Amino acid sequence: MSLTQSQNASKGSWIKEEFRGDRSLGYVTTIDPKTKMMRVKFPKTHSVTWLSWENFGQYKVINLVCDTKK
Repeated sequence: MSLTQSQNASKGSWIKEEFRGDRSLGYVTTIDPKTKMMRVKFPKTHSVTWLSWENFGQYKVINLVCDTKK
């Protein structure tokens, strides 16, 4: 599967934030499907924030982590 700009991240994925431009790479720690938000840690700025999980181009998925446990 090709990762596109509209690909949603999963828990454990690295993302490139595109909207603000000052946060760089972030690590997805939590996804709340009820609110459609994800908690992301940005090591460069030492910040943690909630972002929209539904991707409208505000972030790019660098690596998509899939849970293979059944």
